[in-house]
Amino acid sequence: EIKHPTYFQSIGLPMEDTLLAALRGNAYTNVGPVTIQSFETANLRYLRGKIPRGSNIRLLQLLWKGDTQPADIAKAGGALTYAQMMTPAGLKDIAAYADGIGPELRSIIPLDANGALGTPTALVRDAHAVGLMVIPYTFRPENHFQASNLRKGADNARNAEGSIAEMRAYLATGIDAFFTDDPALGRQAVDGTGAAANAAN
Repeated sequence: EIKHPTYFQSIGLPMEDTLLAALRGNAYTNVGPVTIQSFETANLRYLRGKIPRGSNIRLLQLLWKGDTQPADIAKAGGALTYAQMMTPAGLKDIAAYADGIGPELRSIIPLDANGALGTPTALVRDAHAVGLMVIPYTFRPENHFQASNLRKGADNARNAEGSIAEMRAYLATGIDAFFTDDPALGRQAVDGTGAAANAAN
């Protein structure tokens, strides 16, 4: 993940070309699968101009909640929000420079009034319609981070069963991969569904 690129560019430390040089200078990362992700947009657009489609490097547009904005958009005085980026029109624009989106979990399956898993949104379907992968973040094994209907035990207790159940609910929406703090549980979730999704930490 390229964190805070607008800030680092503002202090004369842009990292995009340095990152690409490091990846291209290593025998494995020159051919192995690599995903570069960012919550901002301008740096991903810049990288798309340097990285051809179909290379071993994929670009992932991270998305946060609601009416918050990517830092580069806010600094430029733009009006675009993450919520707008998750509309069909916004996703089509993202598809012009990225290979996938990385939305926050609840953008795909929101929680209901009781904190339980609710009805899935159209985000996965809409993203797939324009050719984008969907790789949500982040599944965690502690009760505190799980939907209320999956929790067992104390608030911060580790609940492997609940985490696996939650990942499987998301896999059922058609996501392509996911981020988890516990890749071993992610592997169990994927193996249990027969899905071809990947677990990443």
